[in-house]
Amino acid sequence: MTKALQVTTAGVVTELDLSEDSLATLQNGVGGWVQAIDLTTSMTMWCNEEGKLNGLPHNPFAQKLWDVAFGADIDYIVGDVVFTGGPDDEGYTTGITAQDEEVIRNVVAKVTEVITPSFRVTI
Repeated sequence: MTKALQVTTAGVVTELDLSEDSLATLQNGVGGWVQAIDLTTSMTMWCNEEGKLNGLPHNPFAQKLWDVAFGADIDYIVGDVVFTGGPDDEGYTTGITAQDEEVIRNVVAKVTEVITPSFRVTI
């Protein structure tokens, strides 16, 4: 199995199998045409190429990983994204490594703590 992780704008992490028809799986995971962004040599983030044009919601989880790779306030990441490994020597997409999967899951957990209110308002 060539494993990838989808991270939705709500912070839901889902494992995807890229073993067969990886392009269709990636397009389904982001909801449209894909754009690949190499965050590191071992991790690629796939996002919806037309996400901003289509008004997709902000993805704070993917945004954090972008900011770590490239710096804050350089771009605004929207829509559901898919993370894979980097390309191999022939340019083919590889599966996400266990180490990068752990990083992604930890970032999602930390960002969720920040954006989820820890109080209730009763009216």
